[in-house]
Amino acid sequence: MMTLDIDDDTASLLRQLSEQEHVSPAQLIKHLLSDYLEDLADVAAADTALAELLSGKDDTISLAEWEQQLNAMEH
Repeated sequence: MMTLDIDDDTASLLRQLSEQEHVSPAQLIKHLLSDYLEDLADVAAADTALAELLSGKDDTISLAEWEQQLNAMEH
């Protein structure tokens, strides 16, 4: 269990959005926080992939090459 202290303006916006989305404010906060944390994890993974690409540890392939590999896996 966690308690969150937010200002009146933010609380008002939260109530409005929760009514609009037909969920409780607590459910909305959980959903928004979960989405935000997933986005942070995605950004970290993208940063790692970009660093590997720039350092030469990883490589890219063309769409045509990717499609060839995908087709080969289906057969």
